[in-house]
Amino acid sequence: MRQILLAIALIVAPVAAFTGVELYAGNAPAKTATLGDLSSFKSIISDVQILASKGDLPGAAKRITDYETAWDQAETAIRPLNQTDWNNIDAASDAALKALRQSPPSADKVNKTLAALMAVLDNPAQPAS
Repeated sequence: MRQILLAIALIVAPVAAFTGVELYAGNAPAKTATLGDLSSFKSIISDVQILASKGDLPGAAKRITDYETAWDQAETAIRPLNQTDWNNIDAASDAALKALRQSPPSADKVNKTLAALMAVLDNPAQPAS
């Protein structure tokens, strides 16, 4: 009888430990994916910021169209990686596009929205303020 109880204990203990680890691992929060290399977008926005800071708002508006095209083309690849981060960047992008396309655009508003967009491109998990 002792041998049977010992055998049961030796079988149950590892199975219980393994099951507990599996349950814990299954409930652990999943690490969110990053959006990958955003340097090409940052480069374009940097160009737009330079143009805007020199007062060339028509040039900045033209250059941000390059950003808009690239962002839209990359959507199907980037958006599924992290929906929340993508939405944060997209909202900041929309604000910058709107500011540059106002008639007439406000240089102050353009510079603020471009800075907010660059900040979100640097840290997509942080929504634009």
